[in-house]
Amino acid sequence: MTQEVVDLLAQVNRVADPANMTDMEKKHYPVIMCPESVEAGEPFECTVHIGRHMEHPNEPAHHIEFIDLYLDRIFLCRADLQAKKCEPKVTFNIALPRSGALRAYGSCNIHGVWTSEKEITER
Repeated sequence: MTQEVVDLLAQVNRVADPANMTDMEKKHYPVIMCPESVEAGEPFECTVHIGRHMEHPNEPAHHIEFIDLYLDRIFLCRADLQAKKCEPKVTFNIALPRSGALRAYGSCNIHGVWTSEKEITER
């Protein structure tokens, strides 16, 4: 195991510079796609897509294991994914009690956990 892989597994990884992502970041960055403003308590769709910028392999030897969604530090939901030829992309139907930061976490079986966030405001 290389030192780079050891470092990736020892932390929650983030994109260093969104304007200049590395190939590793492009493959693992969880892209959150949803409205920026929602009604408190009203359901809406939130899609999290890992590998939107560059396809992530999804096979038994290298795959995304799960995608979690949080509001700030409050766990909202999880999607467990299978290691088969499909896009690591999930649409959750959620309702938020208030504004805050939606945080997505995706776990790659080789390259560890990656996160991103998107601020959601209340209408």
